[in-house]
Amino acid sequence: MKNSIIQKRLFASDGIEIAVEHFKDGHDSVVVICPGFFNSKKNSVIRRAIDIVGDSHDVIIFDFRGHGESGGKFTWTAKEPLDLKAVLDYAAGCGYKKIGLMGFSLGAAVSVIVAPERPEIKSMVLISAPYSFWDINFNFWQPEMFSDLKANMECSWEGKGAKMDHVFMEKNKPIDRISAIKGAAILLIHGAKDWVIKDYHSKKLFNSAAVYEKRLEIFNDGLHAERLIEQYPDRMKDLVSGWFRDTL
Repeated sequence: MKNSIIQKRLFASDGIEIAVEHFKDGHDSVVVICPGFFNSKKNSVIRRAIDIVGDSHDVIIFDFRGHGESGGKFTWTAKEPLDLKAVLDYAAGCGYKKIGLMGFSLGAAVSVIVAPERPEIKSMVLISAPYSFWDINFNFWQPEMFSDLKANMECSWEGKGAKMDHVFMEKNKPIDRISAIKGAAILLIHGAKDWVIKDYHSKKLFNSAAVYEKRLEIFNDGLHAERLIEQYPDRMKDLVSGWFRDTL
């Protein structure tokens, strides 16, 4: 448990209120956790990411607009970069010189979109990242989809849900942005049985990344995003914490 937990309300540049939890333990580095669509910071599996990275770094976790305790409506990565920028401004204002991002699904997409503009980001872990929103797969009626549905029902939809805006706003594509990231090490993690975003998305992002330090890990039986933490708790802990230890 961190020595100090701070609840914050930040404002994105367009005025949307963003709910933040800041876990402070006196480290000079911080990892910002960026949940994916339909997940808030109260989801129990997403919260396990705090324990994965919290031994060696302070942690910030937040709700994107339209999720949890944040205001507004979710815009499918069109305006969510404003949310992450507000969180990064807050982290920089707290004096952190080394910032890492741990993004899940569309939270990973937002991380890639924002990172080229933010040199304070030194390391990134991108889990089930899409290379383009418009190329997300959504292969319904597969066994893995029913597994996700069952998991959501078993947790009583805790920390789940979103208020959504229309989907047709202009969006940056992560595949067009990742090559502009220069100063951050990048670890991409993907499940080969991800029914939402197939693993070729991470493979394309990996091939397009221009940074010197990059790595791609495919989990052969892995599901989508935070489900990898449920399936492979020890492997995810070792992989992610080790990556941030070595690069942040």
